[in-house]
Amino acid sequence: MILQVGDVVGYGPDPKLCIAALRERGAQVCLGNHDAAVLGRISLDLFNPFARYAVEWTRRQLSGEDLAWLRAIPLFQVLFEQDITIVHGSLHEPAEFDYVRSLSSARLSMESQETKACFVGHTHQPCLFTMEGGTEFQYRPEFESQASYQLDKGQQALVNVGSVGQPRDEDPRTGYLLYDTETLVFQLIRLEYPIGEVQTKIRSAGLPEVLADRLTYGL
Repeated sequence: MILQVGDVVGYGPDPKLCIAALRERGAQVCLGNHDAAVLGRISLDLFNPFARYAVEWTRRQLSGEDLAWLRAIPLFQVLFEQDITIVHGSLHEPAEFDYVRSLSSARLSMESQETKACFVGHTHQPCLFTMEGGTEFQYRPEFESQASYQLDKGQQALVNVGSVGQPRDEDPRTGYLLYDTETLVFQLIRLEYPIGEVQTKIRSAGLPEVLADRLTYGL
């Protein structure tokens, strides 16, 4: 199963292709703040000038069918059969697109979590938190250092999966997560990709230069 935790569109030069790829693969998707901005559901005043320009540019690239697909994306999804939840920011207030960056913010989200695993995005920085017994919350730095973590049967996990298109943890490689629902192992995958080609497309589209430059450094 392919899960996507929001911001299908927003910064990159191929929003239509991103939508098409997810539709063709039958991915389970939740709404990101950039998706919501393209749809006019949140104010562009919340975005910096570069992101705002990219949102406005993206709107002009999408067809009515593309926009209809985005409109149908829920704020979050609970996949009970797989014991998985997906949300872009936090389960605490999903429509606010809050960032989960600390143990306290993770705890707020996990107190609303009903499933074994919850996958989030938004920060573009991989990290993992666990909850046991509804009272014991821990940040697990070994997930980032070892690129994997095995969950105990009595634990629940909140996992930021990083970013396929724009990592911000100073590792410019594309990133995604593999999760085995039987062994309860999370594995962070990083792969080289032709960054220069993407940068050329960003510049050719007339998008802000900073959106191309940052890909070199994973910022």
